[in-house]
Amino acid sequence: MSLSENEKTISFALEGFSWNTAGNFARSFAGFVINIVLARLLGPEPFGVVALALLVIGVGNLVIESGLGSALVQQKEIDRQDIAFVFTLQMAFGIGLAVIFAILSPWLAEQFVAPTAAPVLQVMAIILVLQAFAQVPSALLRRKLDFKHLQIAQITSFFIGYLGFGLPLAFAGFGVWSLVAAQIIQSGLNALMVFIFSRFSPAFTLKRARHLTRFGLQILAANIANWIIQNIDQAVVGQRFGVKNLGFYSRAYFLNWTPTGIILTSAQTSIFSAVSRMGKGTDTIRIFRGFMSAFAIFFFPIYWLIAMESTSIIQIIYGNEWMPAAALLKPLAVAMPFLALVGLEGPVLNGLGKPQYEMQAQWVTAFFAILVLTIAAQFSIQATAWSIVIIYIFRLFILSVMTIKVLKISWMQLLRPILSGLFMGILTVAVWNLSNYFFTAKITDILLSFARSTVVIFTWMLVFWIGRAWLFPEFSTLVNLIKRDKKES
Repeated sequence: MSLSENEKTISFALEGFSWNTAGNFARSFAGFVINIVLARLLGPEPFGVVALALLVIGVGNLVIESGLGSALVQQKEIDRQDIAFVFTLQMAFGIGLAVIFAILSPWLAEQFVAPTAAPVLQVMAIILVLQAFAQVPSALLRRKLDFKHLQIAQITSFFIGYLGFGLPLAFAGFGVWSLVAAQIIQSGLNALMVFIFSRFSPAFTLKRARHLTRFGLQILAANIANWIIQNIDQAVVGQRFGVKNLGFYSRAYFLNWTPTGIILTSAQTSIFSAVSRMGKGTDTIRIFRGFMSAFAIFFFPIYWLIAMESTSIIQIIYGNEWMPAAALLKPLAVAMPFLALVGLEGPVLNGLGKPQYEMQAQWVTAFFAILVLTIAAQFSIQATAWSIVIIYIFRLFILSVMTIKVLKISWMQLLRPILSGLFMGILTVAVWNLSNYFFTAKITDILLSFARSTVVIFTWMLVFWIGRAWLFPEFSTLVNLIKRDKKES
């Protein structure tokens, strides 16, 4: 592939990243506000019940996708039979798993000591069918780098689901069913819209496409391990400490995931599509290291500031009823930058057609996570939350080993952008503690929190501005690519 074609691909990828970020920001910011209102209206337990349902649905969705949607994006050439084969399998999986999920719902509710959750789980099983229907159309849009229409579908369905149904039903006193209705309507509308935008014509066949299934199964294995790593903590909390504590934990995780999800999911889809087209080379390494630097510079200081201000954040956002979540928000915030950095490595490996490397790294981490969480849960829910820090650091190390091997780069090339961000995070903690020491005036906790945060952010901006050229060269490279893209457009 010539340089001009690579530059065109990078331009499309950056444009897709912009659309994804804008769409995710709009949806996540609205979701953030809506969830605050719902949390104050409904309390912790309904969120715990829905979190339990989404755990199981998440597993089902992995099986439904089976890595086949990613295979449609990654393969250089596909035909109608490939598309029909993937659609047939995914719909069969979706319908079959929905039936199984509905049948097992009473047993699942009993395992988590939440018998009233059974009907909720049974009704939410329909989401598996809706998500199955959306898989192929979404993959075809990603293949074309048409992130604009993907975001329109996701934003529109979210607002209609939650603003049109979730909030009104919550105010009307429907409790947990307001959350259920919002989830189902959102999934249904999203499936309908991506179907229309992709101009997909459904067809069915079981004629095997080996080139897709081989790649897809490796992606599936990696995704299952990834799901275990990112959700086993909620399963352990729900089973060991009850649904109400799961509500506290899930909201603390939600607060941390919201900023991460806005940016990370945008970058992942763009990087995967771009790397799939460009292949291994200097441009892929530049894009990867640039995103690593940007993520490290942003996530370490922001999240470690959130960790320091966890008590004030929970009190301001959710109120006194949710204060137990503050002790969980802190460790999860410390861990989140490591999750964000890991999230950039998988798309590179998969885009280069090496999903087996991510699969191996994720399964090693999954077994490690199960061991660490099992031990931590014997002590307390707070210990369980702190164990996430250990798990995510271990995960970053293992996946970095695989990324270095595939890209053929040195440890220093990978570590440099991470260390620059880590420096900013340590600086954030140091300045926060100094501010806390010097602000001795008798002011309210909220004003004290605002004063400390203002000093930290000002210091962060000053250091970044002064040292951006020599502290963050990889980030500067990414900025130059974006500037070039804007000039050419």
